[in-house]
Amino acid sequence: MSSVVEKQEKLYRMDIRLTKPQRINYERAASLRGQTITQWATTHLDEGARRDIDEATTTALSLEAFDTFCEMLESPMPKTTQDLLTRKAVWE
Repeated sequence: MSSVVEKQEKLYRMDIRLTKPQRINYERAASLRGQTITQWATTHLDEGARRDIDEATTTALSLEAFDTFCEMLESPMPKTTQDLLTRKAVWE
């Protein structure tokens, strides 16, 4: 599995401590992919970071829930909500 990646200047280091079995597994996995351990690790760190960020910042809805949400957005706001939005803030 090789891909063409634009060469970027790498200015930062990250040192981590590993157990011997971890190091052996990571080196083997990297070797099986034809990558250095750094390439293998950063690929997996990038994937994990993207996944964690997406999970924390994305809300997924079923089709039915999405349709209901869209209907709510398109319907007029209740009078109490309109009144709240036009009320002067207490801190002003």
